Amino acid sequence: MSFDLNKTLEDMLAAAKAVFGDEWPDAKDDMQRVLNDEKEALKDIAEARIRGEINDEELEEQLKDEKEAFEAGLSMVSASTKATIQHALNAASEVFWNAVRAAI
Repeated sequence: MSFDLNKTLEDMLAAAKAVFGDEWPDAKDDMQRVLNDEKEALKDIAEARIRGEINDEELEEQLKDEKEAFEAGLSMVSASTKATIQHALNAASEVFWNAVRAAI
């Protein structure tokens, strides 16, 4: 199976939307902006794992760094609590990880 970054980003956004719930209208634009800002980094991480250049542990470390970047980018979303942001990022990261696994 091939890795479709745009589909994965859409799925990540949908996972975050489910977590944000009623707060989604306030967080949507910021979440989209952060994902777009990190798009190339996510692409590079996915391709490196698919090619076998990094292992699962290294991918997890890379995703941890990306979550920190996402969280910093979303820190301006005043309507959302830090816990909600972290849950949304975890959901989005899980979608990404599952898409990479499927492509391996």
